[in-house]
Amino acid sequence: MSLAPTLAPTLVYVTFLARDVAALAQFYVDALGLEEVLASRDERYREVRGGGCMIGFATQAVRPFIKLPEIEPVGTRAIVTFDVGTVAQVAVMAARAVAQGATLVREGQDTFFGQHQAVLSDPEGNVFRLSAASGS
Repeated sequence: MSLAPTLAPTLVYVTFLARDVAALAQFYVDALGLEEVLASRDERYREVRGGGCMIGFATQAVRPFIKLPEIEPVGTRAIVTFDVGTVAQVAVMAARAVAQGATLVREGQDTFFGQHQAVLSDPEGNVFRLSAASGS
């Protein structure tokens, strides 16, 4: 008997633990133009729509609720990538993000896997990439 799923799962949420959920959600609204999901708004949680995936920001108060143990952070543990459509938009969106408080880690450049990407970190240090197909 196989335990393999009949359909591949679909990624619908990514959640970051955050010191200031309101400020971090607002950063992604202002810097990248994502839409906040107001129905999910709470003092412990904020959520933005990032294309087909929701991005949540939760306070440490959620740890006991989901039975998540305290984990010592060890550098960058994840990278979120946003497709911005064209190579020119990578630079435009990177500049917009920096103007809203992001830190530019690496300017846009072509990668070995056919993407042109800029690497940034948000105001709480979470790393994200702005990406487009090379030559687009």
